Amino acid sequence: MSPIDLLSSFSAWNTHRKAQVQSGNSPSSASGTDSQTLQKAIESLLKGFLEKLIKDLTGQQGSGSSGGSGGGSPSPSPAPSPAPSASPSPAAAPSSGPSPGAATPAPAPTQAPAPTAAAPTPDPSTITNAPKPSPTPAPPPPTEVGSGGKAPATAPSSAPTPAPSPSTNSAVTKPPANMKVAEPTGVEEVNKPIIVKAGTTYDGQGKLFNAGAGLNGGGTAETQLPMFILEPGASIKNLQFKGGDGIHLLGDAKLDNVHGLQTGDDFVTVDGAENKAVDAQRAGISAKDLPSGPAQVEITNSSFQNSHDKAIQINGDVNLKLQGIYADNIGQLAVTRGGYPITANVDISDSTLQNLKAFTFRFDSKHSTVNISNTDVDGGKTPVNVMAGDPSKVHGAGSVRQSVQTVG
Repeated sequence: MSPIDLLSSFSAWNTHRKAQVQSGNSPSSASGTDSQTLQKAIESLLKGFLEKLIKDLTGQQGSGSSGGSGGGSPSPSPAPSPAPSASPSPAAAPSSGPSPGAATPAPAPTQAPAPTAAAPTPDPSTITNAPKPSPTPAPPPPTEVGSGGKAPATAPSSAPTPAPSPSTNSAVTKPPANMKVAEPTGVEEVNKPIIVKAGTTYDGQGKLFNAGAGLNGGGTAETQLPMFILEPGASIKNLQFKGGDGIHLLGDAKLDNVHGLQTGDDFVTVDGAENKAVDAQRAGISAKDLPSGPAQVEITNSSFQNSHDKAIQINGDVNLKLQGIYADNIGQLAVTRGGYPITANVDISDSTLQNLKAFTFRFDSKHSTVNISNTDVDGGKTPVNVMAGDPSKVHGAGSVRQSVQTVG
């Protein structure tokens, strides 16, 4: 029997006993006052003992309920056994303290709640509704040098995307040393000059144009026929060419992403009076209808390689802009016809030159000008050499000499 049951039984018995005394049914008391005193002492002793026992046991139960793995509440005590009906016992005076029958077990001491552990960081793989991090963009494809320094778009299955039209002034980057021209998308043989009409653009779509036997002319470099003739205001882009007398310009022109791989003479010729008459006839137009004044020529993102002579032959007045040019193993980059009063105003920038056999530029007219920026020869090991009719009009060169055929 638990202490709580014992206390409940004693309280029930004590209440029953008092009722007998009050009704006069209790057995006669031989001891009188002594018996009452003894009964009170026994009751007080028993009460104190039981209260102490209940307090100790209740404290132990409180401690046990707060520990352990289960963490559950203690099971309720069984119902008290019924009190005896008539236990002969002397009557007891009512206690001055609270009746044991009314006493309740002391509540278990309140335990401070255990500190709440910090919530663990959720595993991202278990979160179904969390926003997915933005994927790291893939790096852009490497620049395929030799296509004018442009980075090609995603390569199609058949042919690379043509470079932008030079009229859009697309970005130009300086070519690296030992630049390689991209593989052509196809090869075409040319046996008569291709005429590019005024105001139109010829897009070679990355093909290589090879000079055939029909461009051989008289069999010498000087008598070879041009592969392309551009009427005034025409443009040409996205091609490679090899052999023949290259590209002839009847007036204003734009060349972008154009690559001369090899020639026996010149890659580009700016026509003078004599050339214009011949090339106009080949193009089927009258030389009298050609505009006068210097030609406005732009050459960008282009290259010239493998020629014993000039890359650009200037036979008439010209304002020439060169940007993003690569040249390797050529005689000179641009020259005017020797001893003629031809004025060439040249601006070159963002260009890489290697293995030149002579001067970068050679202009005899005192009126010619040269401006050079961000351009080097052999990685800076060789100065940019210029021969000019008026050395004071050359800017940015590493070395300038007076022309031996100065005119004007």
